[in-house]
Amino acid sequence: MKKLVCVVLIMLVVFTVGCSTITGNNVYDPELEEKVAQALAKGETFEQDRPDYLPEDMFSLLPEFPKNFYSIRQLIRTGVITDLGEVGSEYWMQPEFFPNFEQIGLPVLQNPPKDRWGAQGYLTYPGDTISSIRSGETLDVYFFVKSSYLVETYQGLMFDYKFPASASVQGGELSPGKTSVEQDPAKVASYFTVKLAPNPFVLEPNFPVFRPGGTVRVKATITASPETPAGDYVIAFDTVDVPDEQEQDWIKKYLNLYVSGTMTKLSKPYHQAFFVVPEKEVN
Repeated sequence: MKKLVCVVLIMLVVFTVGCSTITGNNVYDPELEEKVAQALAKGETFEQDRPDYLPEDMFSLLPEFPKNFYSIRQLIRTGVITDLGEVGSEYWMQPEFFPNFEQIGLPVLQNPPKDRWGAQGYLTYPGDTISSIRSGETLDVYFFVKSSYLVETYQGLMFDYKFPASASVQGGELSPGKTSVEQDPAKVASYFTVKLAPNPFVLEPNFPVFRPGGTVRVKATITASPETPAGDYVIAFDTVDVPDEQEQDWIKKYLNLYVSGTMTKLSKPYHQAFFVVPEKEVN
């Protein structure tokens, strides 16, 4: 009998929105990355098909692998492309979109264990974002949630947000020289309104084949009130219990292949959105 295992691989990568740097970008194939960088430096697009490191059938349900995938991926990781809402699903549904796929996911998928199967686990990317928003404006922030490698269940997930008293950004910078935020949660909660979509949702299995619903793009629509003072802020997103009625519907639909994704908790939120609110312009 195969054993049930919980597969938890969380990608905590700092992606800076509106800037030109990204940290936590581990390079798997330096030669490939250098070819992409050289082409982009010349204003050209690097094109290459997916390597044949896994059976083609594993990708048969996904959109066709774009020939310019590696160029787009590097432009995202280096902060040239900052609007993740404009990135097509043909890119973010590919497992290679997530950092460390080649280092962590690929070896596991090439040699899956014979005596166990993945019961639960998911990844988020990016882990932290840094944006700027003016008081009275609305901004959409995106992060992706992906079923972990070898997971064969349908995972029900729901996210909520809070305003932590303090938080540190990994590898990025807010106002000049600042890498952390200290704030009054109650006061800051009066400055921002937040809406999440989709929420709740189900992550489909990503093994033995990758599924389109195995990755979900979550949009956080954030509005700063006109009274928001200039400064640095952070909103943390974490999983909460799915409403019981919704969970019962999913249990009836997916039967013994359904699991509640909220069983997996970390010491750090799954996503942190840092904001710099600039001083108001004086006419």
